[in-house]
Amino acid sequence: MYTEDFKEFVSNGVDKYYIGIGNPNAKILYVGKESAINQDNTEGLNLYNRNAADWKNHIVNNTCEPLCYEVRKEHPFRKEKSWGKNTWSKYQKLTNNIFRREERPNYIDFLKEVFTTEINDSPNKNTSSANKGTLNERKQLLKDSKFIQCFPVVVLACSNYIQNNDEQQEIDEIFNVKYSGGGKSFSKGNWYYLHYSNDKTKLVIHTRQLSTNVKKELLDEVGEVIRKHLNLE
Repeated sequence: MYTEDFKEFVSNGVDKYYIGIGNPNAKILYVGKESAINQDNTEGLNLYNRNAADWKNHIVNNTCEPLCYEVRKEHPFRKEKSWGKNTWSKYQKLTNNIFRREERPNYIDFLKEVFTTEINDSPNKNTSSANKGTLNERKQLLKDSKFIQCFPVVVLACSNYIQNNDEQQEIDEIFNVKYSGGGKSFSKGNWYYLHYSNDKTKLVIHTRQLSTNVKKELLDEVGEVIRKHLNLE
């Protein structure tokens, strides 16, 4: 069920770093900023911190976490009235666009086709107060991981946490791609840029954090770009 590259990534991560959530055999990787967990949310932090150990158990038992489920009324997304605004609901919309699926209210199934992780391994509900001191270490981890590098589509939905500019070419260096000149700006806060490997087999999309104010047009267009890259019918 699991590749050797994923097993290695998990084994090395136990008690050290966060792995992610979703289908590790998927073709699409979403990379967010950091997990939105309040520092006083002991249960949430414990779940986050045992992520690698949980994956190790799944590997041993040849099992997997749930990849689709209803966001019930008692779910935090519904309690906080954030479904439709938060990152996971935007991930769901983007994935629906890629696979041309009708939206199912309060339902998650994007994890069947996507694996998700974070570029910052320091959970915090607010980006402004998140500890960013280990960002470079995390970026090096992603660069060195054969598992992370195997995805033909990577969506870096982490805004300025990673940079490609005249001073540094982090995206190019970490994912072995080059900026293609493609992309679009819909407004100051809604944009995306395209990067491809030399043989065009890998697509890396750099965009904003997918949350409250992301435009529908951005999700529609990025979804179509990914759809075409994967040659989906």
